[in-house]
This record gives sequence, structure tokens and C-alpha cells, in this order.
Amino acid sequence: MYTFTTDWFLYSEIKQLLSNFIDDSNVNKILEIGSFEGSSSCFFSDHFLTNEKSTLVCVDPFDVSDSTSPVYKNMASIFIQNISKSKNWNKVRLRKMYSTDFFKQNKDYFTFIYIDGSHVPDDIKNDFINSLEILSINGIIWMDDYASSTQVKELIDKLYYDNKDKLTIIHKGYQIAFRKTM
Repeated sequence: MYTFTTDWFLYSEIKQLLSNFIDDSNVNKILEIGSFEGSSSCFFSDHFLTNEKSTLVCVDPFDVSDSTSPVYKNMASIFIQNISKSKNWNKVRLRKMYSTDFFKQNKDYFTFIYIDGSHVPDDIKNDFINSLEILSINGIIWMDDYASSTQVKELIDKLYYDNKDKLTIIHKGYQIAFRKTM
């Protein structure tokens, strides 16, 4: 049904565990930073946009010059083809832009944010801080690639430490997830 060139998401922790933290019947306002070919986007659309008011915003510039991600020339069109086959495709909005630009324009709050965009430390930091600002109380930030390198792990640990008064860790493995408590 879908066309994916990798199986990264197939065995990911988020795919295995997210239903323990999100009720598909609730109004879920989901933000995804970094969409690649749409594996996670299609999963969110198929499983967590059941409520008629639920939405998913996907932010990705599909920048082929990004050396931290294997982006290829027609990836945006593959993403669009995949998401158009998803169960709740009509509740998904693509914002083909960098996350920094999205955060400058955005006025919405989200109940769940999945960060799997740029792997450049400053970008990770900015995505986390900006996401925390627009995350609803009791909302979840789930970050991919937490254990991908010592540098990324130490950076995310510091971001958590600097914000531990308003966050609780709800999952820690290759990925890490936080619930906003205040």
C-alpha cells in the first residue's frame, strides 16, 4: 500500500509504545518535525486521527542538501503519495519548510509532537525549546535518535535537565519521550 525505501520506523519504539500514551478517540493535535517518506505520518494518520477534530501537521523542507538525512530529489512527492493513501489523509497538512520558519509562523498548540528532523545540535535544541512552548499541558514530546550518539544524548539530557520542573520522562531507550506537567 505505502512506498517506503527504509524500515527504520517499522520497529521503532514509538510505533510499539505510543498507544500506551495517546487515546485515539481524543482530539489529538499532532505536530511532526521531519517526515521523510511519511512512515510515521501515515502511522499517526491511520491510528491517532480517529476523532473528527484531530489533526496532523507535518513540517519538512525536503532539503536534498541536508547532510544529516538521506533526502533524495522526489521525496516530497513520495511523501504526498504515501499520506494520500492513509486512513485520515484529509486531516494531514504538509508545511514544506524548515522548522524554524514554522515555529515563527505557528499560532497553534499541540497535544503530541514528534521530533525527527535535523540532527544538527543547534537544530535539535531549537526544535525542542520551540516545541515545549507550543505543547499543551499533559502533552507529549517524543524524540527520535536520542541514543544515536553521545553528543545527541548529552544535548537532550541537558535540555531535559534545564526543563525538568515542567517535564516527566515517560520513555527512555533509543528514543526518549517527555510529558509536559506544567
